[in-house]
This record gives sequence, structure tokens and C-alpha cells, in this order.
Amino acid sequence: MRPGCIHVLALASVLSLSTAAAHADREIKPPQGQGPFEFALIGDTPYVASNTPGVAYPPFERLVSEINGDNKIKWVLHAGDIKNGSTLCSDEMFADRLTRFGEFQKPFIYTPGDNEWTDCHRINNGQYQPLERLAKLRQVFFPTPGVTLGAVPMKVTSQAQTPGHEEFPENVRWTHNRVVFATLHIVGSNNAQAAFQPGSSAMRTQADDAEVARRNAANLAWLHGTFDEAERDGAPGILIMIQANPGLEFDQSVADRQGYEDFLTALETRAQAYGKPVVLAHGDSHYFRVDKPRLLNQRFLGNFTRVETFGAGNVHWIRVSVDPRSEQVFSFQQEIVEGNP
Repeated sequence: MRPGCIHVLALASVLSLSTAAAHADREIKPPQGQGPFEFALIGDTPYVASNTPGVAYPPFERLVSEINGDNKIKWVLHAGDIKNGSTLCSDEMFADRLTRFGEFQKPFIYTPGDNEWTDCHRINNGQYQPLERLAKLRQVFFPTPGVTLGAVPMKVTSQAQTPGHEEFPENVRWTHNRVVFATLHIVGSNNAQAAFQPGSSAMRTQADDAEVARRNAANLAWLHGTFDEAERDGAPGILIMIQANPGLEFDQSVADRQGYEDFLTALETRAQAYGKPVVLAHGDSHYFRVDKPRLLNQRFLGNFTRVETFGAGNVHWIRVSVDPRSEQVFSFQQEIVEGNP
């Protein structure tokens, strides 16, 4: 391993910051305390070149082995995209990824990506109707709302346990040592609003647009609920994970950012009012970084930090260290898996 360390401070300084049901008897109930802890952040993996289920994929296997061998890691977060964007969205692929994720000997928390449902209309993806794939994805990866994946699952709070939001088992929230964590189902391809590929037999319908509206409303409710909980309990920090890069590098005139405006507006408003460290973790663009981008109104918030995962051909991970007693709360260390590209 050839690790490098990045800490989230101010801009002018160095940046600081199924399985579940089958193993429910082994669930972890994390104790609440004040001490520091660590977890792993990954995304956009495994991008198996052949996409053949069951085929050995040494880079991902080395990644799993390294994380499993680290006793300090409490859980694994996966920021979505469990296949590349030009391979089949088959049932066999879903089953293969479920098996691979079950090899983590830690609780495994996953938020869906566009590659595994939104973009499945593409000809080389199998010309699936995306909503059919989304329903299958939820069936496979979220069979028991409130229980994570991984060989040793962990109990979390699922939005599906909230009346009126039963459709969204993938949005989860949990607290460890007073720090609040949440996932929101926000995907690439302009948050599932991109046009379908010309020539595909799959056709975009009003149902696809209605899904976007329902999911957007659910995500906003879950975001506000996360900040409400953190403020009520005096949490020292919040980490929110989504799949999409919501275009933080661009201004509001960029079309591909339009699908994220509601989320970014709410995030900016709540983060500014909260005042304590807020981290947005995401994947999507396969570019490892920890930075402090401006949000919707190009306004700098000193308490806001973005971390993007490794991904695609770079099969590595990020160690996230959390110290509730620290002013910055979160810090990040890149973990380069020896032998991986």
C-alpha cells in the first residue's frame, strides 16, 4: 500500500476531512460514544471488463481483501455504479455484484448509480426499461429495509420505514458517536432526466418523469430530516453520500446541472445554517478529490467539503477518519491498493 493523506482544514491549508436477511442474527449495533473511528469509501466498482458474472476480477478482490484485513474499518460505503456504462444490466450481473459485496466482512452501505438502472435503456446495456431495472435493483439489494448488506449487516433507519415513502428503501440514515450519516438516491445522467439513446427499443414515458419527481421529493425530505436530526441532537458533523457528481464545478447555466438544482439549493441552505462540518461524498466522474467547491449560488461555505471516490480503472479506496471531538470532524486518506491500476 502506498497511502497519502489529505486533511480537511481551511482552503488555504491542507484539506482535512440475500445477505442482510440471511445474516440478520449477526447484525452490528454500533455503540454511541465520543471517540474517533474509521470507515472505507469506494465507488464506480467493480467495472469488470468482460461483465461476465462469476469471472474473477483480481483488482476488486484485492480491494476487498485489503479492507477486510483492516480491523479499524467500521463499515464500507459504496457511492454507486456497480458496472460500467456500456455492459448488460442483466439479472445475472445483479446477482454477481450482490455476491461480491457479500464478501466484505463489514456492514456494506450502497446507494444506486445510473449505470445499473437509469442508463439501461442503451443498446449495449440490453435495452431495458429503466424503471423495471430499478424495481429489480431494489428487490435484490434492499430486500430488508433498515438492514445493510455485507457479511455482517448493520441496522440503519430506512426511508421506506416512513409512511408515504415506502418506495425508497435505499435512502438510509444512521448515527455513530453522535455523527450523522445519510444516503440519498441521486444519480448521474442529469438525475435520470437525460434522453434515451436513439435507436433503442426502450422508450421514455411519463412514468419515468413521474419517478424523477417522486424521488426528488423523497430525497429533499430525507435531506431535511437528516439536518433536523443533527441539529436536534447536537451532532458535530454530517456526511451525505449520493452517486452523481452534481456539477459542483459548473455554474447554473450548464444544462447537465439542472437535475440537481433542488438538492443543491437545499444542501446550501441547510449547511450554512448548520455551521458545523458537512461532507458530500459522491462518485460518477472517476476522479479522486477532496475539495471545497462553491455550491448553488457560487457561495463559499467553510464548513462544506466534497470528497469523490476512486473508480472505474482505478480500483482503490478512501479511508475516512472521524473524530467527533475535532473541529473538522472528518479527514481523508487515499489508500492505494498494491498491484491495482
